[in-house]
Amino acid sequence: MLALIVVPILVLTQPVRAATEPSADCPTAADPANWQRYAALVLDKDGRVRDTGNGGISHSEGQGFGMRLAFHYNQREDFARIWQWTQKNLYVRGDHLAAWRWRPDADPHVDDKNNATDGDLFIAWSLALAGRCWDKPEYLSAAGKIADDIRAKLVRQTKAGALLLPGTEGFEHDETLTLNLSYWVFPAFDELAQLQPKAKEWAALIESGADLIGKLRFGRWQLPPDWVAWSEANGFSLPDQFPPRFSYDAVRVPLYWIWHGQAGEPIARIGAYWQGQQGWAWQPDWVDLKTDAISSNAAPLGIASIAGLTRFVATNGDENHGVALLRLSALPDDKDSGLDYYSASLRLFTAMAGEGWCRHSGKDGQSPCLGTFGDGQ
Repeated sequence: MLALIVVPILVLTQPVRAATEPSADCPTAADPANWQRYAALVLDKDGRVRDTGNGGISHSEGQGFGMRLAFHYNQREDFARIWQWTQKNLYVRGDHLAAWRWRPDADPHVDDKNNATDGDLFIAWSLALAGRCWDKPEYLSAAGKIADDIRAKLVRQTKAGALLLPGTEGFEHDETLTLNLSYWVFPAFDELAQLQPKAKEWAALIESGADLIGKLRFGRWQLPPDWVAWSEANGFSLPDQFPPRFSYDAVRVPLYWIWHGQAGEPIARIGAYWQGQQGWAWQPDWVDLKTDAISSNAAPLGIASIAGLTRFVATNGDENHGVALLRLSALPDDKDSGLDYYSASLRLFTAMAGEGWCRHSGKDGQSPCLGTFGDGQ
């Protein structure tokens, strides 16, 4: 008998379609209300996405997040403005990777030209989708150039598989690589593999990422860390220069894996960590993977949304045969709600990942999500 579990946390916005359809990831007439709230919170008229929780700076991650969301909600003019601002202000390195940070009060605004690979991936992914779905060859061309530089400058072929550097500088020391598993943006790899079918790196990164999600497990709850070090001599370990946490970075690991249409043991394991918190006084925003100490701060909306999605997929995935209803409230209109750029972004990505997982997970045309769709309006 199927168990009905209502998880009051997720929203889906598009009808289920076969994942093999060429237009499966092209936007439909999604209700723009959440985009309008998001844009009001973080988007300037010139296309700059402000990190409202980090002093109002901008960065390649935020520009990429904004482009991906503008594409999803079919906001072509906003997409173009975000891309134009990004080109004008972040492409200052002399290659096709974006400088990672732009500070409004600094002179120059870009005082560190290192890149952030997750930002580059989101930008390339968004351009590839927009180019394909909106028939914009200039977007496809730009996506290909970014993808070429990611493959050439940031992928290392090792005995542990293809490993992705978080940036071109600062992450290789004495034959040790410092890695961030949340930079394995699996659905971006899927799209870039479609853009560059002869490039083997995208499939190699999907393969290595799947392996790492299974291997990188630390602490009482066997969770992936925000940061990990790898060397041929010592394998994987928690690096000394970063707090040993499952936190604001690593929460994206299950998000991107689910968005890739996957579940399995990693989602069951991470979902069990969050499921076990149901009787706690608060859901912490981080856990120390060496001491098992938890934060005294409650997880914000973005992390809570990913937790709900992960529990849902752990219930419905593979052979569990569960049934859960998905609900996710709309972004608040109130600018004093405390919602910031990162949490708002994760909240909307959670709905998109849920849609993607349901689309990929349907068997014989049947979705495990039982037609429970809507955008929480």
